[in-house]
Amino acid sequence: MFCIPPHLHEEVFQSRYEPYRQTESTVQAVKVTTVLPPYSPSFHRPLSTLAVSEKEFLYLRDVEQGNMNLLPLYEKSYHNDNQPYDPCMPSKKKRFPFKLILILALLFAFIQLFLQLPPSLNSPFTLTRIMSSSSNYVKPLDPTFINRCQNIKKPNAEIFVNRLNKISSILPSDTIWISEPSASTSYFLGGFSEDDWFLSERPFLVAINSNLEIYIVTPSFEFNRAKLLFNNLPKEIQKKTNWLEWKENQSPYNILSEYLENNNTGINKFVLDDNVREFVSRGLRNVLQESKAGEDEEGENLEDQIRSLRERKDDWEIDMLKCANQFTLHAIRKTRERMYIGITESQIGKILEEEMDKTGLVGGEGLVLFGENAALPHGSGTDRKLIKTDLILIDVGGKWGGYVSDITRTFALPSSKIAKSHIDLWETVRKAQKAPYELLISSPDKDNITFGELDKSARNLITNWKNRDSLLLFSKEEEVKGDEVDFSIFTHRLGHGIGLEGHESPYLVQGELQGDKQIEQGNVFSLEPGIYLPSDHKKVNGLSGIGVRLEDCFVLKKDDHTHGWTGEWLSGPVEKFGDI
Repeated sequence: MFCIPPHLHEEVFQSRYEPYRQTESTVQAVKVTTVLPPYSPSFHRPLSTLAVSEKEFLYLRDVEQGNMNLLPLYEKSYHNDNQPYDPCMPSKKKRFPFKLILILALLFAFIQLFLQLPPSLNSPFTLTRIMSSSSNYVKPLDPTFINRCQNIKKPNAEIFVNRLNKISSILPSDTIWISEPSASTSYFLGGFSEDDWFLSERPFLVAINSNLEIYIVTPSFEFNRAKLLFNNLPKEIQKKTNWLEWKENQSPYNILSEYLENNNTGINKFVLDDNVREFVSRGLRNVLQESKAGEDEEGENLEDQIRSLRERKDDWEIDMLKCANQFTLHAIRKTRERMYIGITESQIGKILEEEMDKTGLVGGEGLVLFGENAALPHGSGTDRKLIKTDLILIDVGGKWGGYVSDITRTFALPSSKIAKSHIDLWETVRKAQKAPYELLISSPDKDNITFGELDKSARNLITNWKNRDSLLLFSKEEEVKGDEVDFSIFTHRLGHGIGLEGHESPYLVQGELQGDKQIEQGNVFSLEPGIYLPSDHKKVNGLSGIGVRLEDCFVLKKDDHTHGWTGEWLSGPVEKFGDI
């Protein structure tokens, strides 16, 4: 089917047009002005250029089939959009795009289902975010692992009885161990941690002697509140506890010393937990004698022996730490899944807290630093937006059943554009993190490895990288000589112990205070080397304005067959750039 243009109507429909080729004086039918005139060059606007609506076009079709008045078509020359209308082109009716919307909705549902994008997005939904999320896909945690972590979360009473037996066996008969509410009281009793009892100017003391007896010294008006916490302790612990109350006009130190004397305990000395405040120490020294230099009758350091109990983790503690760290690692991965170019440091911090909370971790919080902000190891950030050339540093921890996790990752998004020199620096830090482990497994017959040696193994590798550039000019003050420790770009110790506290002994650093301390089976500590090159410092190997740190927790073990040193990573470590 085809359409005949109006200017050919006269030739095609001659029989129709002929009756009207008459003069005005002819008394016939219709006047010329009432119908379509023939096309002629003098007529400047042919019908093909008239702007008509769909309704008017249908009107024209009816005219083709019979005599109808076309005068209304002449009264309208242009359409509303000022575009000429061609009657030979069929009109398309505009319809609402239901099919298109349906397809888009199905596509979005597909992405939600298989890429596991969060249903409520904290930023504009863009193709870049979809692509980034799909490449960052995180597998769910193993349900068996989650169930196991839930089942072991509450310790049995036997654990605390064993711990009391150990500290009692260490204490001399005339010496009492004293602590304020802390991780140590929670370790030995199963409660009265610093989270349970806020420390104030009124001393609240927990003491243990060599006969497995426990003393709780409390302000009298706080007794009822203390008893509520006490009722949550294992029954075996409750049976061994003696309560001592002191009123506001009394000295808690005198109350304790008088009780010990009146009950013929033979105790006249004390040894303090590391976390006891100085004013409490002074008060105790006025009524009891502090163990000289912290040593017992055999000259062994009591403080170190007691501290060692917490430093050497048992299997249950290791499992708890493994749960805490694996949940934390999962939260970091889920956080990266929700990240995109243009997000801010504070936005990531909020997402990280959400993901930590989803795992069941308590108190999950972290440090988020972009680009040059990561050159300050514990910087607060500037809340700036993420750009494609930035590395991202996240340092985060939370608690599972009171046991703390600590993980640091430095990474980039799949859509980022990271310089090769920055990736090489990252690779140096990764090798430095593995160096202590390689030292352990390469020295199976060496029992007296120190924490200082572990620090040195990682630090030397970073120092070698720093000195790689022969053009690097250091002043004499910056040169590392002899046995001096190089803190120039790896500015902190290699790691710290971890357990009921995020930072606890032992500490991995060279030097006379901690460096000579020997490693022991059951030690759990972080391995967290870093390189920090602030923007306002001189360049190292051509780089500045960058910081990289990697951190995972590690437990020391002995091989059952060779009896040499080995260990287990509680998370990680990463094997290549791009991993978390």
